[in-house]
Amino acid sequence: MLESPWNMSFHGFKPNKGFQRGIERESRMPEKKRILVVLGHPDSQSFSQAIFNAYVAGVDRTRREVETLELGKLDFDPVLRFGYRARMAPDPVIERSQELVGWCNHMVFIFPCWWENMPALLKGWFDRVFTPGFAYNYQLKGIGAMLRTTQHLKGRTATLIATYDGPAWWFKLRFTSPTRLMKIANLNFCGVRVTRTLELSWTRSQTKMTDAKRQKFLDKVAAAAQTDG
Repeated sequence: MLESPWNMSFHGFKPNKGFQRGIERESRMPEKKRILVVLGHPDSQSFSQAIFNAYVAGVDRTRREVETLELGKLDFDPVLRFGYRARMAPDPVIERSQELVGWCNHMVFIFPCWWENMPALLKGWFDRVFTPGFAYNYQLKGIGAMLRTTQHLKGRTATLIATYDGPAWWFKLRFTSPTRLMKIANLNFCGVRVTRTLELSWTRSQTKMTDAKRQKFLDKVAAAAQTDG
C-alpha cells in the first residue's frame, strides 16, 4: 500500500529504515573517513566512467572506506511517479542508497553536463533518495516557513566532478552550471557542504581536447581522492 510522505511528516523527522541502518553501521565503524562515490552517467564506456575508476582507485584504503553507486548499472525507477502526493512502493536500490548516504561523511558525484544540468538518471536518483523525512524537513512555522529546512544530512561534505562539451566558464557566467545548481538546490538544501569542484571543458572536442589533457585530469581526480573527506 502506498503511504503518503506527509505522514512522516514535515513537522518532525522520523528516520526511515535506510537512514537508521546507515547510522547504526556508522556507529560500528572505526575512525575512518567514509566516502560514497556516485556515478551519474548511464554509459559504462563514457569518460565519466574513467573518472569514476580513477577516483575509486586513488582512495587510500588505509585511511578511508569507500562505497560506490554506479547508477547506470542499477535497476531502479528514477521517476518520482506520484510527486510528493504519495510514496512509491519500496525499492531495494533506493533503500540501499539511503543507507549509504546515512553511513558516509563525504559524497562524490561524477556526471556530465547535459542541457545545462545533470543527466536525468542522476536527477531522478536525487528525487527518489533525498526525500522529505530522510534528507530534510520543511519548517512550517515562523517567518520564512516552507523556505527554511531542518537539514538531516548536516555535517556531510561533497566533491563534484563534472564534464562539459563546451567551456565550463560559460555555464558559470550564465549561472546555469550544473555543479552550482547541485550545490545549492540539492546538497546545501539538505545540509551537505561542497568542499571541492573539479570540471573539465571540451571533453569530446576533437580540436580542443587531447588524450594528454584527459589523462592530466584523471591524475588530478586521483590526487583529489587522496585528500577528500
